[in-house]
Amino acid sequence: MMPRHAASDLAHRLGEYAEAVCRHYLADGRRQGNYWTIGDVRNAPGRSMFVRLQPSPKGPPGKWTEYVAPRVVLRRRDWALSCRRSTAFTQHNVSAREVS
Repeated sequence: MMPRHAASDLAHRLGEYAEAVCRHYLADGRRQGNYWTIGDVRNAPGRSMFVRLQPSPKGPPGKWTEYVAPRVVLRRRDWALSCRRSTAFTQHNVSAREVS
Protein backbone atom coordinates (compact mmCIF):
# COMPACT_ATOMS: atom_id res chain seq x y z
CA MET A 1 0.00 0.00 0.00
CA MET A 2 1.25 3.46 -0.92
CA PRO A 3 1.84 5.85 2.01
CA ARG A 4 -0.70 8.68 2.18
CA HIS A 5 1.91 11.41 1.58
CA ALA A 6 3.23 9.57 -1.48
CA ALA A 7 -0.27 9.31 -3.01
CA SER A 8 -0.89 12.99 -2.33
CA ASP A 9 2.45 13.91 -3.91
CA LEU A 10 1.68 11.76 -6.96
CA ALA A 11 -1.75 13.41 -7.38
CA HIS A 12 -0.17 16.87 -7.11
CA ARG A 13 2.51 16.03 -9.69
CA LEU A 14 -0.05 14.54 -12.11
CA GLY A 15 -2.14 17.69 -11.69
CA GLU A 16 0.79 19.77 -12.87
CA TYR A 17 0.62 17.81 -16.14
CA ALA A 18 -3.18 17.47 -16.29
CA GLU A 19 -3.48 18.43 -19.94
CA ALA A 20 -0.71 16.05 -21.06
CA VAL A 21 -2.28 13.23 -19.02
CA CYS A 22 -5.69 13.96 -20.58
CA ARG A 23 -4.27 14.12 -24.09
CA HIS A 24 -2.68 10.71 -23.58
CA TYR A 25 -5.39 8.80 -21.67
CA LEU A 26 -8.50 10.70 -22.79
CA ALA A 27 -7.45 11.39 -26.37
CA ASP A 28 -11.02 11.58 -27.72
CA GLY A 29 -11.71 14.62 -25.54
CA ARG A 30 -10.79 18.23 -26.15
CA ARG A 31 -9.79 21.34 -24.28
CA GLN A 32 -12.52 23.89 -23.59
CA GLY A 33 -11.14 26.86 -21.71
CA ASN A 34 -9.55 25.61 -18.47
CA TYR A 35 -11.16 22.16 -18.73
CA TRP A 36 -10.71 18.95 -20.70
CA THR A 37 -14.10 17.56 -21.70
CA ILE A 38 -14.86 13.94 -22.56
CA GLY A 39 -17.80 11.54 -22.30
CA ASP A 40 -16.43 9.41 -19.45
CA VAL A 41 -13.32 7.74 -18.03
CA ARG A 42 -13.51 5.06 -20.76
CA ASN A 43 -12.68 7.76 -23.35
CA ALA A 44 -16.19 7.76 -24.83
CA PRO A 45 -17.16 10.77 -26.93
CA GLY A 46 -19.31 13.37 -25.21
CA ARG A 47 -19.18 16.19 -22.70
CA SER A 48 -20.19 14.59 -19.41
CA MET A 49 -16.78 14.53 -17.75
CA PHE A 50 -14.69 17.62 -17.00
CA VAL A 51 -11.05 17.63 -15.88
CA ARG A 52 -9.70 20.89 -14.46
CA LEU A 53 -6.49 21.91 -16.22
CA GLN A 54 -5.60 25.02 -14.21
CA PRO A 55 -5.74 25.75 -10.47
CA SER A 56 -8.88 27.59 -9.38
CA PRO A 57 -10.75 28.41 -6.17
CA LYS A 58 -12.86 25.29 -6.83
CA GLY A 59 -9.87 22.95 -6.68
CA PRO A 60 -6.50 21.89 -8.02
CA PRO A 61 -5.69 20.95 -11.61
CA GLY A 62 -6.45 17.32 -12.37
CA LYS A 63 -9.66 17.28 -10.29
CA TRP A 64 -12.45 15.77 -12.35
CA THR A 65 -16.22 15.74 -12.24
CA GLU A 66 -18.63 13.56 -14.16
CA TYR A 67 -22.11 14.93 -14.74
CA VAL A 68 -25.02 12.47 -14.89
CA ALA A 69 -28.28 14.02 -16.04
CA PRO A 70 -31.19 13.64 -13.58
CA ARG A 71 -33.17 11.95 -16.36
CA VAL A 72 -30.55 9.18 -16.54
CA VAL A 73 -30.65 8.72 -12.76
CA LEU A 74 -34.44 8.36 -12.85
CA ARG A 75 -34.22 5.84 -15.71
CA ARG A 76 -31.73 3.73 -13.74
CA ARG A 77 -33.96 3.88 -10.67
CA ASP A 78 -37.08 2.90 -12.63
CA TRP A 79 -35.23 0.00 -14.27
CA ALA A 80 -33.94 -1.24 -10.92
CA LEU A 81 -37.42 -1.02 -9.39
CA SER A 82 -39.02 -2.81 -12.36
CA CYS A 83 -36.52 -5.64 -11.92
CA ARG A 84 -37.21 -5.65 -8.18
CA ARG A 85 -33.56 -4.85 -7.49
CA SER A 86 -33.24 -2.99 -4.25
CA THR A 87 -29.88 -1.32 -3.87
CA ALA A 88 -28.63 1.59 -1.82
CA PHE A 89 -28.75 3.65 -5.03
CA THR A 90 -32.43 2.93 -5.70
CA GLN A 91 -33.44 3.25 -2.07
CA HIS A 92 -31.80 6.67 -1.84
CA ASN A 93 -33.43 7.94 -5.02
CA VAL A 94 -36.85 6.53 -4.21
CA SER A 95 -36.85 8.21 -0.80
CA ALA A 96 -35.55 11.45 -2.32
CA ARG A 97 -38.39 11.47 -4.85
CA GLU A 98 -41.06 10.74 -2.25
CA VAL A 99 -39.97 13.78 -0.21
CA SER A 100 -40.33 16.10 -3.23
